[in-house]
Amino acid sequence: MKREEFIKSLGLGVAMVCTGACMSACGSKGDTGTPNPNPSPNPGGGGSNGNTVSVSISGKLANVGDQTRANGVLFFRIATGNTPSSFVATEALCPHQGGNLNWLNNQNKVQCDLHQSEYTSAGAVTQGPQNTAGSTRALKIYSTAITGDTITATVS
Repeated sequence: MKREEFIKSLGLGVAMVCTGACMSACGSKGDTGTPNPNPSPNPGGGGSNGNTVSVSISGKLANVGDQTRANGVLFFRIATGNTPSSFVATEALCPHQGGNLNWLNNQNKVQCDLHQSEYTSAGAVTQGPQNTAGSTRALKIYSTAITGDTITATVS
């Protein structure tokens, strides 16, 4: 095989591989940035049963300001006591573009780590993406119940 023929055949092979990978990626369904209402179990977070997500209070949310994520839900503690009003459960991903949400206890707000959208603990938008009015919506806040040492959010 001549050098020119080899280079052409090599280029054609690489092009076929790249085209196949691109077509595969374009045809697949990716993450829409919307939390799954029926999340699958997550080994690092907590349990899930259908439309509920649960975490241990003493293990993950013992102190005011503590937060944890489990199966697409962000749980955070806003007050002492083990009553549902001491906790908030919201979607864990920002509705703007899917960045991780974090509870900033000392500032009493939820903030997106991607574009810094800000929300109240009740889910209302206080600042849009990148310090603008921007396009985002209020956060989904899930109802919670406590049984023993477990807090459970109902995802709907």
